[in-house]
Amino acid sequence: MKIYFNRLNSDNMNFKLFLLSIWIPKYFLKKELNHLAEITLNQLDNLLKIHCPSTYKQIPKLEFPLNGNLEEIRMKMAHAHNIRVNALSDVLGTEETVKIARPLMIKTGYEVGLDIKTRLGLKEDLNDLIKAAHILYQVLGIDFEFHEGDCCAPYNLKSCIIINRCSLAHYYQPLTCQVLSGADKGVVSGLNSKVEMIFKEKITEGAPACIAAIELKNENNK
Repeated sequence: MKIYFNRLNSDNMNFKLFLLSIWIPKYFLKKELNHLAEITLNQLDNLLKIHCPSTYKQIPKLEFPLNGNLEEIRMKMAHAHNIRVNALSDVLGTEETVKIARPLMIKTGYEVGLDIKTRLGLKEDLNDLIKAAHILYQVLGIDFEFHEGDCCAPYNLKSCIIINRCSLAHYYQPLTCQVLSGADKGVVSGLNSKVEMIFKEKITEGAPACIAAIELKNENNK
């Protein structure tokens, strides 16, 4: 996201954030989708090189930028994620794969979120967080609603995100989603250091929608 955000003038960051939350050019969506695909796949490849180098050599490699329309690029990325997560699971087992890969995705997502926060000059408030999340989720083909107050029964959360449409859920296997959803968690913490995202339900696990709590970290640690 560096090329596009570098063009923004620091004197009107909030105005640019407002504009991006209304309309995003398709060339920008494609470029940022390719960026997210490349960095997440590189991280998974690095794990494969360490834990199962022979398997890594056999996995088909993608050439960037990925071609096609947005949905085709999302599909290619998701299938590549599935292949790599499954390869790790075949060698390490499900539990160990989640143990080593999910924290890496959290770290990767955090770096993405922090980069955007810095370039857009985001404030540490929910309004900026939700606007920025809407922009990022458009890149991934995800629509969500943000709710405050007692919401998301039966969890009675103070605030939550409900994802009713996720393009990646059409392609992700449950284990892949469990690993890659770490990136979502990391992005949110990068955008706002006081907030934590905790998934309660996922479409890939049979739920009609994804539900994620948005909690203040000090409250969650009490």
